[in-house]
Amino acid sequence: MKKISLFFGAGAECSYGLPSGGKFALDIFKMDTVKDKKELKEQIQNVDTQSIYSKWLPDDFKNRKLSAFTKGQYDTLVKGSLENKRHALLDYLKNFDKNVSYIVKNIKNKGIDIDDVFEQILGRSIGSFTYGQDIKLNNLLDKEYNGLFESEYFSAFLKAIELENVEPELKKGIRNITRSILELLIGSLGEELTHKLNDGIFEKSPDSMDLFDDLGAIFTLDYNNTGMKGLEILLESDIISIEETHCNEDKIVNFGMLILEDIYSRALDYQSLIDSNWRYIYSPKTDWGKFSKINIFLHTVRRYISNIALENKDNIDKGNGYYHDIKKLQESHEVYCIGTTNYNTFIEDIIGKEVFFLNGSVNDYYDPYLNKIVKEEDNENRKHIIVPFLFTQSGIKPLTSVKMSSRYVELYNKFNESDIICICGFGFNSDDGHINGMFRELIEDEDKKLVILHLHESNSYDEKGIKNQYKNKLRLDSIKNLNIIPVNRERIDLNTNKIWYETLSNL
Repeated sequence: MKKISLFFGAGAECSYGLPSGGKFALDIFKMDTVKDKKELKEQIQNVDTQSIYSKWLPDDFKNRKLSAFTKGQYDTLVKGSLENKRHALLDYLKNFDKNVSYIVKNIKNKGIDIDDVFEQILGRSIGSFTYGQDIKLNNLLDKEYNGLFESEYFSAFLKAIELENVEPELKKGIRNITRSILELLIGSLGEELTHKLNDGIFEKSPDSMDLFDDLGAIFTLDYNNTGMKGLEILLESDIISIEETHCNEDKIVNFGMLILEDIYSRALDYQSLIDSNWRYIYSPKTDWGKFSKINIFLHTVRRYISNIALENKDNIDKGNGYYHDIKKLQESHEVYCIGTTNYNTFIEDIIGKEVFFLNGSVNDYYDPYLNKIVKEEDNENRKHIIVPFLFTQSGIKPLTSVKMSSRYVELYNKFNESDIICICGFGFNSDDGHINGMFRELIEDEDKKLVILHLHESNSYDEKGIKNQYKNKLRLDSIKNLNIIPVNRERIDLNTNKIWYETLSNL
């Protein structure tokens, strides 16, 4: 019997109603942190001031103010997004209508035809006009992205601003949304231009003189005007669902908010924010404010993850998702091991099998003083300040913990002993380089073949092109050990029209 091993990322849980990585980030920064401050405060008050451990903390630590990430960190979020995700942003804006069409389809399923709503407001149908001839980017910027102004839906927003008989509140709402989108376009193109300038101010200079190297990296971008507006709108507004809106004006503004949310959910990057504060988790005396911020943030993340699972308990219990599919797979094959970057532990309850949580879990806590993974109950006698052990979007991974390192080694060995390794819902993103490296070694050093379930919306796809995308993400020399199963949102293999695990078991 073949040994089949599985690895899951955030995409595997979408069918249970859980959010993708980008939506996850937006939701966290919207949350009130009062409960999380209280939890940290209780830990601090329980610390024995006569213990050796208390010397690790600053003087009068029990009375010191606790602070969380606030609006002051928005510029860091925007900077990180434009620096690290600008190509994703530009790709979205370049294919604006295609991306927005998924939102249009989704709200149409809820009974709202947004095309009809626009026509009633504008007196013209979507697609009957564009601003492609009237608006052009500066020649210094990439003309390829003039396509945004040829977009049918972005043109519809612009037309609503231009018309005189449109309600002032509608104009104001749309103006804020379109300005936010334009700021992201200009910011992304500006970031790209800035990088090009800083990387090559002098096309040619003598290698014998470092004078010319010293004159590099002098151009910077003003991040206050390149995405801050949109982030503020999303994080500080109470957004009601579009089906609860009554008038056409509100529906259009809500539609714009859904687009803005979709853009940021794909591009919001908070890695630099976490990385710049993570070091203080080991050194509370150095900067108590940053120590408390990273602590509170991790408690907020854990609370969000736990709450979202409770809110979707019915979806989880109904069993329409990848985890319940494993039970069917187990009927005919040996599921040798399972790894995941997700945090909720309901996967273990569903399949009745131990899972390797490579990014931590809601049941894991981390003691930075001891550099040790612990359970919450283990700390009852020790009374240290511990934080939820959750690797969110971060380039810093405390893998020096013996327990965490052993998880990686054991999972790697089990993967190496497997006949099939199947990966689902995992994006192989750069901040998961530690996991990408594990798969790369399995492919190149152990000659293992990976089967990747690739979400695809249509029946036609470029298999070689998709393999090359994964090859580049994993930094492989060839695509020969990559196998793709294209699946739709119902988890059906587009090639065989069978559920994914039936195709997998026949490989």
